[in-house]
Amino acid sequence: MEIKLHANATTTPRIRRYLQQSDKSDRELARELGISVTTVRRWRNREQVADRHTTPHVVHKAMRQEQIALVNALRDTLRSPLDELLFLVTEGLGISLSRATLNRYLRPAHQRPGDPGPQGMKALKAGRAADTLTLHYRLLSLGMDDGGDHHLLWAREPISGWCYARVYSGISQALVLNWLGEARACCPAAIQCIETEPVKWFAISPEGIAVHPREGASPTIVSLSEPLHMIIPSASEPDALAQRLCRLWNTGKTQKKLGERTPQAFLQALRRED
Repeated sequence: MEIKLHANATTTPRIRRYLQQSDKSDRELARELGISVTTVRRWRNREQVADRHTTPHVVHKAMRQEQIALVNALRDTLRSPLDELLFLVTEGLGISLSRATLNRYLRPAHQRPGDPGPQGMKALKAGRAADTLTLHYRLLSLGMDDGGDHHLLWAREPISGWCYARVYSGISQALVLNWLGEARACCPAAIQCIETEPVKWFAISPEGIAVHPREGASPTIVSLSEPLHMIIPSASEPDALAQRLCRLWNTGKTQKKLGERTPQAFLQALRRED
């Protein structure tokens, strides 16, 4: 029969049973078996000989359900490592929590979107170029105190993860075109291609830059039942919040996969090399 012991265990179930049944003193048993007196006392005070489970029996939640959904959405959108996500959550959203707590609330790998392929230095070695922007849209259904419905537009350069996001109270073709122009002007990469997310809410013209909402498209709706400040402690006006998060993500913390550079610095270095 296979016996599973803790990695740092100094005794076996047979020795533990011997300790529990022996009439010798703690010090005598410690000398006899070559273990510490503390170990002897620990097992003499227990009835079982198996290791206890290290998983906590009660997990105390430190986040609201809306916050958990938001954090997982950020993880899926940015494809961010845990440490970079923790920085964004604590500094950008103002949600105070530990690395272990954040990790506990992230969806398992098999429940996340498909693998986007290599990023950062690995992507460059694989022959990929940082020359594409992917466009995304979400309809934000906020409470009346937060201004009602808003429209979230974000563009992402997939090799570095660089993002540009804005939130508007209305939507039109002219507004989307203006936003795309801003995104391309702010992006340090030499953008040659524009793509949309799999569910195409945008329609792209043959020129590749005339982007407008596709007629009859059904946008993905994100509904918040609580006021924004209840979910995001550092919440401000929605557009200002989106811009602050992008600024923190693009320039606030270096990433190992980018050669210990921020997304902004990574793309700037590539532009200089070109």
